[in-house]
Amino acid sequence: MSIQIKKEPTGSGISSGLLDIKKEPGSSSQNASNTRAVLVSKIKMNLMQAWRERWTEIQWAIQLKKLMAAYCTENVDVAEILMQQALVGSSPNSLILSYLKHGVLSQMIPYHTVLKYITEFDDFSRPYCILALLHLAEMFGSKISLSPCQDSPLQLVRTILSLIHWQVKALYICLQRIQENKSTVAAEYFVIMDNASRAIINILDRKAVRSLMQIAKTDSPDAYREFEQCEMNVGGTISQLPSNSQLGDTREKINSALLQLSKLNDMAPSLEPVLEITNSPICPTINSLVVLEAILNSSSDIQPFVDQVLVVSRLMKLPMPQLCLEIFRVCFMGFVDTNDFSEDLQWATFAFLKVPHILNAIKEKMPDWDMSSHVERGLDMLLEFSHLLDQTDIKQNFDMLVQFITELQKANIITESQKTSLCMKRSEQRSRLRPSDISGSNEGKNLSRVTHAEATVTSILKGSATLDRMLKSLDSDPHRNSESMIKVLTIMLQGHSFDILRLAAASTGRLHDFMSKLIRINELASQTTSESLKIPNRNQLFDVTFLMIISIFQQNGLGIALSNKENEYALVVQWAKRWLPEEGKYKNVEFIEEQDKVDAILNLMLSSAEIIPCGQIASWKEMIMYLPYALQEILFAVEHMALNLEKVKMIIDHIRKQNIKSLLLVCTTYLCSYMNIVGAAARVKPLKMLEFFTISLGIDTKQPIQAIIDNIIYDILPEGHPQRPIRRYQLSSKKLTSEIMNETLKDSFHRGWLNMASLHTLEQLLVLRGPDWFCAEMVEHLLKQNHTDDATQSLSLAFAIMHMDLERMTISLLRRVLPSLLTTPQNSLLTDPRGYCLAKLCVLSITATHMSKIGQKEPYVRRRHKRLITEVDMDDDFDDGDTPPAKLRKLSEPQLSLSMEDFNLAALADKEDGEVLPSLDMKDPLNKALVNLFQLMNTILMNKTLSSRTWFIVSIIQEAIKCGGTHSSFIFQFMPQNMLNQVMRSLPGVFSDEHILRICDLSTLSGRKMAAKAICNNAQIPQLNLFD
Repeated sequence: MSIQIKKEPTGSGISSGLLDIKKEPGSSSQNASNTRAVLVSKIKMNLMQAWRERWTEIQWAIQLKKLMAAYCTENVDVAEILMQQALVGSSPNSLILSYLKHGVLSQMIPYHTVLKYITEFDDFSRPYCILALLHLAEMFGSKISLSPCQDSPLQLVRTILSLIHWQVKALYICLQRIQENKSTVAAEYFVIMDNASRAIINILDRKAVRSLMQIAKTDSPDAYREFEQCEMNVGGTISQLPSNSQLGDTREKINSALLQLSKLNDMAPSLEPVLEITNSPICPTINSLVVLEAILNSSSDIQPFVDQVLVVSRLMKLPMPQLCLEIFRVCFMGFVDTNDFSEDLQWATFAFLKVPHILNAIKEKMPDWDMSSHVERGLDMLLEFSHLLDQTDIKQNFDMLVQFITELQKANIITESQKTSLCMKRSEQRSRLRPSDISGSNEGKNLSRVTHAEATVTSILKGSATLDRMLKSLDSDPHRNSESMIKVLTIMLQGHSFDILRLAAASTGRLHDFMSKLIRINELASQTTSESLKIPNRNQLFDVTFLMIISIFQQNGLGIALSNKENEYALVVQWAKRWLPEEGKYKNVEFIEEQDKVDAILNLMLSSAEIIPCGQIASWKEMIMYLPYALQEILFAVEHMALNLEKVKMIIDHIRKQNIKSLLLVCTTYLCSYMNIVGAAARVKPLKMLEFFTISLGIDTKQPIQAIIDNIIYDILPEGHPQRPIRRYQLSSKKLTSEIMNETLKDSFHRGWLNMASLHTLEQLLVLRGPDWFCAEMVEHLLKQNHTDDATQSLSLAFAIMHMDLERMTISLLRRVLPSLLTTPQNSLLTDPRGYCLAKLCVLSITATHMSKIGQKEPYVRRRHKRLITEVDMDDDFDDGDTPPAKLRKLSEPQLSLSMEDFNLAALADKEDGEVLPSLDMKDPLNKALVNLFQLMNTILMNKTLSSRTWFIVSIIQEAIKCGGTHSSFIFQFMPQNMLNQVMRSLPGVFSDEHILRICDLSTLSGRKMAAKAICNNAQIPQLNLFD
């Protein structure tokens, strides 16, 4: 323990100086021990003389300083000596206690030293001593200095806990005496209880003290549990005492003290929503997330979407009925918005098949929620939008809401009585519609569409049962049932049947199973002739399953098959990895070939024979893998004038006439890949061959083979080519992509939700320009908003748009966009309300990205973004360094390079002796981006210049606090230890004590020290309350 005696002006003969008196273990030196004993003896003699002569406190202090000056090399604990001498008898020595009080108030003796000895006194048989100590404890505890001192802030925390515990213990012991001896209790014990209650109230009345008690709860868990148990004992004991007992007013005082103690459990602040929409009739975030899930991610598993909407609803503080309303309403908005039959299928699948599964998944994650009541309330609110419901029914020529309610009841989400009540309400609304409203929808331009509308709904509803039969059929033995299997599969390829089947499988979580069964059948049919000889019609079986699988790959990505390792070496998967274009990117045509097999296929192509495995081509695997190179030989012959176009056309016509349409797909894919790697001049002849393959196929445009080939040739054929497929949503070549992006975002932000045209435009821009450009453009447009309401609505929609490729766009935001804005001095774009809207977007995106990874066994890959983020990051790390800007100060702490694989938080934190800080996976690009961003922000704060950048950093921290729980902890673990101190130096009082407790990691010793020091500093300055 250290006791500092400050310099004071003294008279002649009195030495002045700062004397540091410490209590240390006994020295091994006998001389030092004797000298200390002499000093202690003289201090006691001096104290006795002061008592006899009734010295004043100042006289005693002056003589003590003289004495200590003579023994300046020795260390003794003056507080211990004073306490021993003051508490010798049954009553305390008031004069010596006044010396002790003077020593503490003049800061000669530290507060916590005296309080430590007070809390160690437990002889309650001397009530007058207890009363005196209670008086000192109340005085010192309520006036205890929280200003920085050389003592550890944690020592102050532990002292305060011990002091409050000792006072509660005094209450408990006195109550026990009253309980045991109801008629013979001395009056002094009632005074003790009154004084202890008053002391507890006065000490805990300071908010800083209550905050330090929260640190003590983590710092000394065993001692805090004992304190809580003692508090419970006090409450239990006083409740057992009769109301007519001797307590009287003392009972009220004790209850007031207990009420003050209960405030320690209410320190956690009520968190405000990170994102709150008050000026819009809909929630843009939930609305747009549902659109993304229904249209772009129709085949994805429901669990990531469930996690997304639950995280967003927590951050926005959305009640469950409101969340249900948003999900239900956007389904009907989608039915009204789309004019494309394939999107009708997607919305119908999502609404009638996927939404019930989503609600059941939410119910499993939240078992305490009364899901049926919440859903019923959501449907009741949906009925208020009767105009939307009427528009949907008119356009679809079907009672959509009643059917939707029926599906919810079938999924056991609502009860039969709830269904009946809701259907009656909707029937009453529909009765107000004129018959011409519905019948008129069958006229004019909607005629062709409406004829399919009712069939769409009924087909989707039957899709699940059809899928069950299909899966059962695929489980059968193809050696025995190949004919019936081919018949069923061929029927499924007609029209939109396969789309319905695929969507039904995806919506019910059985697409992986469906894919694996198709691959198994295809693999059996692709074996060598001897192995598959017993399978009748194996060529047709191979062809139809091959087309089905490739169609699913185009819609859902190759990862749908790779999730099952057994599928990795299947022929169709190997061919797709080798040749099938992804996201408009074609594959390399170079290879190592077996010329004899290529020649054998060439002979089949040049002859009039059927092109099927035979002779040297023993299996479909060899046929599919070597057919592109046989076609390449023909192409080279054309280029060298060895074959004329007429002969080539005959060869291609021979291929097109084959019953096996997979051959057409393989050849078309090769030609597109070849054209992709050659110059414009060399494209003429392969383009002509491609035209021969694709012109007048005589195939229904609804057939999967036509859709597959259209997807392959779309990106390679020049714009304006007569055979280039026409797409409903297509970027204009007459405008810059930045102009298209600006127009789309301006329209969407003003509207408040994404329609189909905006969604597909943004998706194409993201695929075309990449996440870095896309994120930068979106943030730039977001920062153009000046009005708070407009900025908030735009922010809500921008956050949903981030989910188009959440992880990559979040990393682009942290690694590219924010550093660019923060390293621009005097950047007006970061002034509020733009700055805090951007801060909200950052925190929301970080939280959503982090939560999307938790509990996921495999990476969640979205349609049209099939590369894993780790692959993208590895590509970028080496050509895109993270060198800090040259104009910024260098930090003494290490700068993290993105090429580092492992990084320990000790590089960011002041590790205490023996403290082991957790290691993070720094291969994760999100972790690396956060580390670098926080280091950049810390560098800006060290510049000690207030600017919009400073307020933006404060907004980032504030919004992270609002996330609460594990979300806040995840973000703050990357914060350098000195960053909080830097912020509070620049903006004193900007964070409340509750904020500090959430920012600091109280589970670590360094975090508790930082929190205690910050709270002590905070107690000296008024709160700004900038964010309240």
